[in-house]
Amino acid sequence: MSHAPAFAPFVWADYFETGFGEVDSQHHRLVDLVNVLAQRAASGAEIEPAELAHVLDGLGRYALHHFATEEALMEQGGLDPRHLRMHRQLHADFVAQVEAMRHTADPTRVVPVLYNFVTSWLTFHILDTDKGMARQLRAIQAGATPAEAFEAEAGQGRDPGNVALIGAVRRLLGLVAERNNELALINASLEQRVAERTAELSAANLDLRQAQQRLVEADKMAAVGQLAAGVAHEINNPVGFVTSNLSTLRCYAERLLALAETADRLAGTAASSDDWQAARAAADFDFIREDLPALLDESTRGLVRVAEIVQALQGFAQAAPVETSRVSLAKLLDAAIAATAGSRRPGQQVTRNYGEMPALPVNPTLIGEAFKALIDNAGQALGGSDGQVSIRAGRRGGELQVEVEDTGCGMDEATRSRIFDPYFTTRPVGQGRGLGLSSTYRIIHQHGGRIEVDSVPGKGSCFRVVLPLG
Repeated sequence: MSHAPAFAPFVWADYFETGFGEVDSQHHRLVDLVNVLAQRAASGAEIEPAELAHVLDGLGRYALHHFATEEALMEQGGLDPRHLRMHRQLHADFVAQVEAMRHTADPTRVVPVLYNFVTSWLTFHILDTDKGMARQLRAIQAGATPAEAFEAEAGQGRDPGNVALIGAVRRLLGLVAERNNELALINASLEQRVAERTAELSAANLDLRQAQQRLVEADKMAAVGQLAAGVAHEINNPVGFVTSNLSTLRCYAERLLALAETADRLAGTAASSDDWQAARAAADFDFIREDLPALLDESTRGLVRVAEIVQALQGFAQAAPVETSRVSLAKLLDAAIAATAGSRRPGQQVTRNYGEMPALPVNPTLIGEAFKALIDNAGQALGGSDGQVSIRAGRRGGELQVEVEDTGCGMDEATRSRIFDPYFTTRPVGQGRGLGLSSTYRIIHQHGGRIEVDSVPGKGSCFRVVLPLG
């Protein structure tokens, strides 16, 4: 804004002059600034923040220098304290107005407002207050006392209309300064309230999203539970038959093998011994005798695993823990840590940090299984590498929180969104059934709690169990 204005609403004239060279020189600069502002205001062009800051910085520096010059002149000239107080207050109001414009909500309006303000200052302050200051200084130089000069200035005859107008504008400028200060305080308060309300809305939105997620997961669990009840019922019967038949088949196999051994002894002394040995070799009897028990054992283990899966399915259909008792969760956590110790490799450490943990009415078997699943999952996340599983627990307001955090592989969002789905697992085939975390989710919800997960790929995961105190 240093270019010459295309037109000049104010032209420097002798009626602006006070007779004090430094003051008049500075007033002349203000007239030039007002003319530049007039051109910019008339253009209607928006002002950039950096340009606005430059203008306001320059005006602020000018004001401080000019006001210091005037106030030093008044003190050196010995002006009456009443005039000094009034004059200084007007200077302070000017500075406050300029600073208030830095925080305007609509930067496009700053130039017109600044132009109107500086024009009013130029018209009424310089032509009234500063001219009055000059007259008092000359009166004192001529021999009058400061009080006489002040009283003479206050009582000199003036046009009543101009006096009234100047007084009104001066009061208006003071009122505007007060209102700007009030607006600044209101704006600050409003910004704080907006920030608080925004934080409240953000928290409410987060709670809503979490509630929606819990509803989705609850619906999912309900559907799985309904399906599980039917599937478990249908599978239980044939599993029972096969298990019973395998037991009988084992007995038959043992008896047949014993009979074959007896035949071996008898055939050794009989004339048909060669025929028996040939038939025995053709049937690969030695291999069958070694392989048959292994096949039966493997089949039995498979049926046991099927039975476990059926039992887990039946668990999904169970509405709530059958029995509860007040139990120390610290003991359940310690027991879960001990129970999972064998699955952790050397170099994988477990740390625990328990705060206040009142006893809760829970089903200790179910909650213990949930804790074991979480701790085992954390150990699995470490893989074959060294790492740490941190277990923290304690009271948080009206809830008890248990956190199981690992320094393992972490999860991406796609994996995190499915970890509580039954039969979902990231482990290799045959190394996990995908029921540990889904069972944990069901158990925690049966106890009126919730489970939350934070995870960063490559940095680890934190599972947070939240149970109500009661």
